[in-house]
Amino acid sequence: MQRLIQRAVIRAAALAFALCGAAAVQAQQVKFTGPYIGAAIGDTDLDTAIRVFGGGQLTNIFGIEGQVASYGSKTYQQGLYTYKDSAWAAGIYGTATMPVVQNLSVFGKLGVHYFRMKHDAPNGSTQDSSAELGIGVGVKWQFIPQAALRADFENIGGSGGDIISVGVQFPLNF
Repeated sequence: MQRLIQRAVIRAAALAFALCGAAAVQAQQVKFTGPYIGAAIGDTDLDTAIRVFGGGQLTNIFGIEGQVASYGSKTYQQGLYTYKDSAWAAGIYGTATMPVVQNLSVFGKLGVHYFRMKHDAPNGSTQDSSAELGIGVGVKWQFIPQAALRADFENIGGSGGDIISVGVQFPLNF
């Protein structure tokens, strides 16, 4: 068992070293280009989600993106009592984009978020906040030069942190 763990660590270190080498080659060409903003609406475990995001490309492949997302709220009854759960998150991602065909690309996102959940009950409210890993994938269709349609799936903080959304992204041309 210990030997398997050692092999896994060596493989992970080799992969990290290879990725660092690729990043070093890309780093020679780092320039913040293609800034954009956007908004999306989607579905979560609680209710309708609303996301506002913005970012840009650092290279042809790698970029950054920040966002604020409301997970909505859910009200439910248990006997005579009413409860309400709500949540929101704010965070930043590193992104990787790969073109599929002209005007259509896929992307992946990995980052960190501040996540806050609130639970209202008849005997008071409780809040839970934490820093959470965010991971996501999506597809972007640049249907006109001034706008792109996006479909995203994101998971922030494990179970209960899923957002499936569709939105519009606008380039900021200065």
